[in-house]
Amino acid sequence: MVHVSSHGGNESAEDREALDYRGNPVDKSKTGGWLAAGLILGTELSERICVMGISMNMVTYLVGTLNLPAAKSATIVTNFMGTLNLLGLFFGFLADAKLGRYLTVVISGTIAAVGVCMLTLATTIPSMRPPACSSISKQHHECIQATGKQLALLYAAFYTIAAGGGGIKSNVSGFGSDQFDTSDPKEEKNMIFFFNRFYFCISIGSLFAVIVLVYVQDNVGRGWGYGISAGTMLIAVVVLLAGTPFYRFKRPRGSPLTAIWRVLILAWKKRKLDHPSHPSFLNGYNEAKVPHTEKFRCLDKAAILDENSAKDGNKDNPWIVSTVTQVEEVKMSINPNESGEKELVTANDLVIGVDGKEEA
Repeated sequence: MVHVSSHGGNESAEDREALDYRGNPVDKSKTGGWLAAGLILGTELSERICVMGISMNMVTYLVGTLNLPAAKSATIVTNFMGTLNLLGLFFGFLADAKLGRYLTVVISGTIAAVGVCMLTLATTIPSMRPPACSSISKQHHECIQATGKQLALLYAAFYTIAAGGGGIKSNVSGFGSDQFDTSDPKEEKNMIFFFNRFYFCISIGSLFAVIVLVYVQDNVGRGWGYGISAGTMLIAVVVLLAGTPFYRFKRPRGSPLTAIWRVLILAWKKRKLDHPSHPSFLNGYNEAKVPHTEKFRCLDKAAILDENSAKDGNKDNPWIVSTVTQVEEVKMSINPNESGEKELVTANDLVIGVDGKEEA
């Protein structure tokens, strides 16, 4: 039997990169843990309240108050939710490559709060709505629809919220997990419980939005309903900022998408070069952390040392030439199952080679 530790050397190195808000190595007795994670959970709770409070009942407002067709109203809400999820990919990339999770969550939370405040105004100001329509006029389709000017603030609010919500959605769970050191068995166990509580907050926020906010919107007023959402998001941002001294931060290590595209671009640029007679002539072959494979050999060209990349200093520039390790990691991302099977076989062979027999 081959056992792989859940927190190897690379993970421990990442944990040592944890810093406090002043850029110093963290003091585990004063930073991270449940206090920091609990403050972060409030941001996800508020995001669910805002997004679900909008998506669950917005169609009725668009149809009943703004007199828009049902199909168009449903499309508006669908586009809003789709944009929110797509922007989550962009903000995840931005956090990994440049800003870091904390700054991305703070900026996104602020944007979401501004967007919900805009939505509150759009549903409260009388000039943002067409004249009221009687039930008889509705039956004869004689209602006046909202104009483009009346919808402008509403659309601006929607996509501002989508930008903020996408940034929160893609980074808040990762920032929460950063508050636990996985090399410490106790903290690693607490991190598992953190994700349980994280999804519990998602459920509670959604339940509150569906039951309480929808009732307030329909029976008290749209302004009150969205005003509550705006208030919760503003409070969440203030709480998140207040907890800054208690957080553990990790420097952005670059997005894996960047590494993948870098290998693909270099392989395309060197597509006319011939493969070396042996893989050992590829850049970084002897230092590779992942065994070289013959699959997707076209990607090996990214690690070919031509005249330019063979110059002093260029071998270490990932934009000029890739290493075998970088190429093999991209191959794993293309076909992870086969790579995992090969690693398992290799590890099993090592056990047999050391002990002279396979362990049960």
